[in-house]
Amino acid sequence: MIRDLVDSGKLAEFAKKWWCTLLLLPFVLMSIQQIWQAFSVHVLMLVYYDYTFPYNIVYFLIFHFDLIVHEAGHTFFSIFGNRFIHILGGSIYQLLLPLILIIFCWYNRYRVGTQLSLAYLGFSWMSVAGYAADAAGRQLPLIGNLGKEAHDWHNIFVHLGLLDSYRGIAISFALIGGLCYLAALLVPLFWEEYEEVRLDIKI
Repeated sequence: MIRDLVDSGKLAEFAKKWWCTLLLLPFVLMSIQQIWQAFSVHVLMLVYYDYTFPYNIVYFLIFHFDLIVHEAGHTFFSIFGNRFIHILGGSIYQLLLPLILIIFCWYNRYRVGTQLSLAYLGFSWMSVAGYAADAAGRQLPLIGNLGKEAHDWHNIFVHLGLLDSYRGIAISFALIGGLCYLAALLVPLFWEEYEEVRLDIKI
C-alpha cells in the first residue's frame, strides 16, 4: 500500500495537503498535556512545563505574544469605563483576535493561515482555562508582580458569584480549546482547492 502511495505520486499530494497538520500535531499534543497536568497535578505546570525543541521556541513566542494581546485587551476595554469589562477585556481580546484572523484567512482562502489561526485560538482558550483554574488558589505569578487581589479570573468569578464553580468552567474552556485544536488539525479534510482558470474572451 505504501509503495502504491509513493508510485502514484499520492504521497506528494498527501504531504502538500497535510504538512501543516503534521507540524502542528506535536505542539497540540504538548499543549493538551500541559493543561491536563495543570488541572491534575498543579496549576504551576502552566509556567514550568517543558516543551521540547523546537516547540519550546514556538511556545515562548506564542505565549508572550498572547500575553501582550491580553494586556492590550485590558487597555482597550478600559474605554468603556466599567471595571468588570476592563478586567474581562484581557481574556476577551485573547479570544477575539485569533477569531478575527480565522475569519480573514477563511474568507481569503488561506488554508494554512486558517489552520494556524485555529491553533492560536485553541492555545488562547487553553491559556484562559489555566488562568481560570487558578481563580481560587491564585498561585500563578502575575505580570508586574501584582498582588493576588489583581487576579483577573478570581475577580470575575467573585463578581458573578461563580467562584465555587471555577474548576468546571475552566475545564469547559479547555474543552473548547481542544475542539479548536481538532478543527485546526482537520482543516485539510474539509478544504476544497479551486484551480484558477483564465478566460480570454474576445467579442
